[in-house]
Amino acid sequence: MARRIRQPRVSDRPRPWIGMRVWLGAAFALVGAITAVTVYLFVHDSNQKSVSQRSTELAVGRTVHLADQLGDAENPAEVVRAGTDAGFTAWYFNRRGRLVAPHPAGPALGGIGSRRRAVRKALAPGRVTRNLPGGVTVVAVPVFHDFEVTGALLGRYSRSEVLQNAVDRLRNDSLRALAVGVCIAILIGFAVASLITYRIRRLARSAENMAAGSLDVPLQITGRDEVGDLARALDKMRTALQDSFQVLSSQRDKLAAIFDGMSDPVMIVDNDGTLRFSNRAAAELATEDGTPPAAMLPHLRRAAERGEAEAPALRIGDRVYGLQAREVPAEQGVLVVVRDRTEEMRRELAEREFVSNAAHELRNPLAGISGAIEVLQAGAKDDPEALDHFLLRLSQDVERMNRLMQSLLTLARVEALPEGESEVVDVSSAASDAVAAVQKEGGAELQLDVEPGLAAHGDPLLLRQVLIGLLSNAIRHTQTPGAVVLRGRRDNGEAVIEVVDTGTGIPPEEVDRVFERFYRSTDALAHEGFGLGLAIAKRMVQVMGGSIGAASEEGHGSIFWVRLPAAEPIPTPVA
Repeated sequence: MARRIRQPRVSDRPRPWIGMRVWLGAAFALVGAITAVTVYLFVHDSNQKSVSQRSTELAVGRTVHLADQLGDAENPAEVVRAGTDAGFTAWYFNRRGRLVAPHPAGPALGGIGSRRRAVRKALAPGRVTRNLPGGVTVVAVPVFHDFEVTGALLGRYSRSEVLQNAVDRLRNDSLRALAVGVCIAILIGFAVASLITYRIRRLARSAENMAAGSLDVPLQITGRDEVGDLARALDKMRTALQDSFQVLSSQRDKLAAIFDGMSDPVMIVDNDGTLRFSNRAAAELATEDGTPPAAMLPHLRRAAERGEAEAPALRIGDRVYGLQAREVPAEQGVLVVVRDRTEEMRRELAEREFVSNAAHELRNPLAGISGAIEVLQAGAKDDPEALDHFLLRLSQDVERMNRLMQSLLTLARVEALPEGESEVVDVSSAASDAVAAVQKEGGAELQLDVEPGLAAHGDPLLLRQVLIGLLSNAIRHTQTPGAVVLRGRRDNGEAVIEVVDTGTGIPPEEVDRVFERFYRSTDALAHEGFGLGLAIAKRMVQVMGGSIGAASEEGHGSIFWVRLPAAEPIPTPVA
């Protein structure tokens, strides 16, 4: 049981206020707009300069041409009148700077603020050219006659309507070209931005799939630019991660198989008490809400604080466990290994009780032997009657010790027998042999009632010893004229063998303990025995893969039963 790390979903990513496509497209559009405006301003300024230069050339040319005509003219006023039109106006001044023609001067002359200075400079002689607002050009030139300055001509030239219309059309065309250029720049900018962001979004989706664990699908790599290089680098990383994850997955599966194959529970518990991992053996220890047992929590906290903790005998429910806990800083938790010591401690307790009981059973005959020897050494050996008495006691105690040692050796040999090895046993034959072996014991009547052809999986010698022990125990506790019946039948795929007696029975509180080593019931204390016979019989039945039990009613008798796996009887060979 392992807690998975939560993978981020697409909806978990913070969404930007303004998408990359928007601001990247806006940036491209801004660059295009700035470029278009710059081109427009450059073209417009260049056009204005060209128009202004052309206007100046026209103004100078007409003024000089008219001044040449005035140098040879007899009637200056007529020449000035003939040389002017709607776009060109001229005024002729004499050498003293007085207006000669035309008369009157008209309002246009008053609009030229620096006319006197221009006239004086032309009389110097010199030439004056000035551009005034509104497309007006003022030119002042000297008038010569026979290489002498006879006056000055001031000309005023305004652009013609045709030229102004051409300038206006050019400006409008430039503005339209500017608008079209800006629109094209915006479209191209957003198209390029969309292409770039589409490729980046595709890489982002691929990265999200990789983060979610999908490493089998290769990335779509297009282009040989920086985005393509990034895609190739991500795909190489995907391949490397896939190889690494396959190795990690293989190692994880191996560790999981090892942990699940362990008989000892293994757990990893977070510092907050959450069970992060547990193998199959630890499933029965975890609570329903996925936390370790409450009895473990103090030891887990101690391990988290001190680095490790140990509990040799921790009781959880009706079982006893040995616990070892160690902090795992990298996991921010505690590794716990638990070993079920219930059966081990039961065996240790049983062994201690066995040694204690064996020592107790040996102590009594040894004490009798020691006491008899002391009495004999004190002088009783000289009394023939006393000597015979104590020698008989010594013989009885030695015989008791010999029987005890034989029982202990038999129990040890039976404990060492392997379980699971069996053969087909004829229950009728084993029962008949057991009845014949105990026929001469006691005065109780023996009866045999075994279903014909009953067979079981087991060991014939062990089954015979078990039945002899049960029959002897029943006869010993059944008074004359009681009866002991050995029955056998098939029941639900099992061979059931029962020894039924009409003896004194067993007290209810002692029925469950009769198969313990060295245990003797209250009634059995009056009989010879060490309390090992039924323990030996139980172990023999366990070796054969069966079970043994008892039921009794005090004062009315007991039933001891043995259940073995039933088998098909072996056919009798035909001579």
